[in-house]
Amino acid sequence: MSSDPHSSQYRPDIDGLRAIAVVSVVLHHAFPEHIRGGFIGVDIFFVISGYLISSIILGGLKKQHFGFADFYVRRIKRIFPALFLVLATVLVMGWYQLLPVDYKQVGKHIFAGSTFISNFAFWGEAGYFDADSANKPLLHLWSLAIEEQFYIFWPLTLFALHRWRMNALRWIFALLVVSFLINLALVRSSPTAAFYNPVSRFWELMVGALLAAMHVHRVGLKSIFHNQASTQEDSVTERHWRNNLWSWTGLALLVIVLLTIHPERHFPGWWALLPTLGTVLLIAAGPRAWFNRHVLASKPFVWIGLISYPLYLWHWPLLSFAHIQAGELPHWQTQMGWIALSVLLAWLTFQLVEKPIRFGRWNRKVVIGTLCAGMTVMAGSGYATYQRDGFEQRFPEIVRNMMSKGGKTAVVEGWRDGDCTLDFRLPASHYKDFCIEKKRPLVFLWGDSHAGSLYPGFKALQAGGKYNFGLGERAAAICPSVLGIEPRPLCKSLNEANIQAIRDAKPDVVILYSWWHNKRYDLRNLEATVAEIKKAGVPRIIMLGAVPYWKKQLPQILLEEWKKGPPMKRPPMRLKDEFLDPGVRAATASMRARAQKMNIEFISGMDYFCNEQGCLTRMSEDSSQPLSYDYGHLSTSASTYYVEQLAPLIFKTK
Repeated sequence: MSSDPHSSQYRPDIDGLRAIAVVSVVLHHAFPEHIRGGFIGVDIFFVISGYLISSIILGGLKKQHFGFADFYVRRIKRIFPALFLVLATVLVMGWYQLLPVDYKQVGKHIFAGSTFISNFAFWGEAGYFDADSANKPLLHLWSLAIEEQFYIFWPLTLFALHRWRMNALRWIFALLVVSFLINLALVRSSPTAAFYNPVSRFWELMVGALLAAMHVHRVGLKSIFHNQASTQEDSVTERHWRNNLWSWTGLALLVIVLLTIHPERHFPGWWALLPTLGTVLLIAAGPRAWFNRHVLASKPFVWIGLISYPLYLWHWPLLSFAHIQAGELPHWQTQMGWIALSVLLAWLTFQLVEKPIRFGRWNRKVVIGTLCAGMTVMAGSGYATYQRDGFEQRFPEIVRNMMSKGGKTAVVEGWRDGDCTLDFRLPASHYKDFCIEKKRPLVFLWGDSHAGSLYPGFKALQAGGKYNFGLGERAAAICPSVLGIEPRPLCKSLNEANIQAIRDAKPDVVILYSWWHNKRYDLRNLEATVAEIKKAGVPRIIMLGAVPYWKKQLPQILLEEWKKGPPMKRPPMRLKDEFLDPGVRAATASMRARAQKMNIEFISGMDYFCNEQGCLTRMSEDSSQPLSYDYGHLSTSASTYYVEQLAPLIFKTK
């Protein structure tokens, strides 16, 4: 079965199914809070790819004219042209829009995308303090990498099965089951690995391959267990009802999963069965099923399906750069504009680039040589960008240090990351004993990663010798100091362990500090949490309000503001409220009022960093370290300053 519209075996309904897949993904990326299940479009693509590729290979092997060279030439002509265009565009856009640290990362991703190892690159980067996924313009290439890795492994596998006259269905099914079981094992213990590991995703392509083997060899599922040469012929009426049943059932499964699943689910896992089974049923229903014939094979669906590959490639870089520029998810009208531009670029790419290269009469060796050379140049460009630290020489030295440093290393500098501040994958058992010191008086710091960012300041305060105290610290990413809530897995159990640690340590002061207005946080149990701390015998509880939180990464704001001035101008020392997270002022007032009602102390970080001229962006005019390397975690110099200001209030005598 072919995906080539020029082929006599072309099935337009499969292009229509591609349309459902790509539209789901695009809408999910543009409106992640409303189209939460759209990411399963990738799983639909996997099944379609497995079916079409296996149909080509098995059909060729059956007719004794399959050639590896011809297979890979067709893959190169299909994959390389649009991919080269998108990678080149991202390289150019990144030069003008991105910080050196972010441009360096884009260089790494261009190299990974050019060599089809993006899934491994993103797998290695995954973590809370890694860059927001929306700020990675090439993140979507992970799925293309998995498909290309499958294309290397799968033709050899099917050729071996054919060469040694082995039951193709039986072996495909066995490999499918092994891959699926690996997926189930990983999704609980290491969900990031389950998502990006090709071995735990290949089963989705093999579901399509299994159907292809049944179609090519004209056998049923029974031949997996018995050497059955052919299936029993059904009457025309029976086939009609069966195919329509499969089609409507497949559609129902896709609708159910689109409406019910969300990114917080363990995925792929068992959940991935729904979109894969729904897709394979729609393909198995055939082109004559009513929904396939009248909807999937309709001109609008087929048109979108034909441009689905370049549309998938174009949409995410455009949405990502828009997010980087705005510092947040842009307004829906803006997102619709980027979608429209993505569709236009996809259509132009299909008409002016893909079709001439795939179906033109140019010399095949010249075309393949040019495409491979182009991709090699792109890989080299990405590698050079990474090796040269995002070409930080683009900026004068007076701003270079502030702009070029970033990523997890800068954000967590000086923290006890992994020991006393835990990432989202670590349970409470990973807290070290030294996180709670024996010295008195004991100050106990409890909160999310923002609490963890204060540790360098408390460490410096201890080293200064003016204040003699012990420090307890229990912090966890995306897990505020509020009992009974689960904004991410393990948070509830972490906080149960933390309140028990407070009961056991009996600190003199408990400091509560979290990103209080984080949209993922449910603070209804805050009063009950404070009551538990009081019940533990803690004489003083201090709640810290927000420090300056910015609309987007502070270095990005400083870069944009610096660009507006003369070449040798320093980045601004203070920024007005228009650059702040719009919720930070209201959150400060709200938390102050709640603290007063709970009869606990409240200290606003805004009071120490902001005045009528605006909020500090660094601690001195000559400092090369910004207040934050991201949207609001304090850098070491800012943390040291802040804790010095807090000390007289924390250690005041009655």
